[in-house]
Amino acid sequence: MMDSFIAIVLLLMANFTIVWTRQLSTGWIRVVLSITAFLMLIPAFLFGIRALL
Repeated sequence: MMDSFIAIVLLLMANFTIVWTRQLSTGWIRVVLSITAFLMLIPAFLFGIRALL
């Protein structure tokens, strides 16, 4: 049960980060935030699979 909540929170954080990053101008901050958002999707995916099993 807790794994699904963790997956949902990570997905929401990644979504917020992606939306916020698109509003910024180009630069190294945009690249860092995009990479961070992408890296949050990996554990969210793993927690989601674990919640299904």
